[in-house]
Amino acid sequence: MKLFDSHVHYEDAMFKDDRYERLDHLRNTDVKFILNCCSDVEVFDTVMDIVDKYDFAYGSIGIHPHWTAETPDDYLDRIRELVKHPKIVAIGEMGLDYFWDEPKDLQERIFREQLELAKELDMPVIIHDRDAHEDTIKILEEYKPKGILHRYSGPVDILKRAFDIGMYISFNNDLTYPMWNAGPIACLMETPWDRLLIETDCPYAPPYERENDRCEAYDVANVVKVIAQLRGVSEEFVAEKALEKEAKEAKEAKAEKKAEEKKFEKKLLTRKNLDSQFQFVNG
Repeated sequence: MKLFDSHVHYEDAMFKDDRYERLDHLRNTDVKFILNCCSDVEVFDTVMDIVDKYDFAYGSIGIHPHWTAETPDDYLDRIRELVKHPKIVAIGEMGLDYFWDEPKDLQERIFREQLELAKELDMPVIIHDRDAHEDTIKILEEYKPKGILHRYSGPVDILKRAFDIGMYISFNNDLTYPMWNAGPIACLMETPWDRLLIETDCPYAPPYERENDRCEAYDVANVVKVIAQLRGVSEEFVAEKALEKEAKEAKEAKAEKKAEEKKFEKKLLTRKNLDSQFQFVNG
């Protein structure tokens, strides 16, 4: 069974002593791809190092709402430069988080700025929404980005509004926590297979039976197991559906890039024709 963990944080300080040892270990598991998301400028370099060192690792670069107060003025320039790397495939993790005491106006400004950049560069986004569901979806409906609503557990009606603008949702081991899994399970049961992804959000949110342990990407296998049980399908079916979407998105992205290259070639050819005509006229 091949697994794709669509949201990990191996750049996190909880991995500072054994980060590369644990990443090396993933080669011996069913996890074939990871998307290492980013929280703040202090770990930009670590994310870049991870995607350079590991062929199975891809990354996203952005500012988490919890770190907005520490964000330097030039952060957008830094993101703009780093996303040129071929293995940086999204901007984020970005969004709104009203659980923590970060100024809401500052969160919204940095959220909007990153969405503007993603729109300009035509890149997907990784969205964080905690206790800010209505404000988050209103902003998303305004910008209509491509991307993933990560670890979402809010109202189903808001989730459906996210689907309406083309967003995906990723589920993690929150599904196993009896004290707060009602929201994620309700969302799971209303999620079409072509909008569903799997994640861990490691090192956070291990399976409930190991709630005091550090989570790792291979714990995404437990997410697959729980989804299969809740939806009444095989684990292989869940894993295949998640990978199927990744392959489809990669194919579409490749086609878009090829179309842009053809458009550029056509423009270049037209320019050459104009240049030759101009030279002829002035000859």
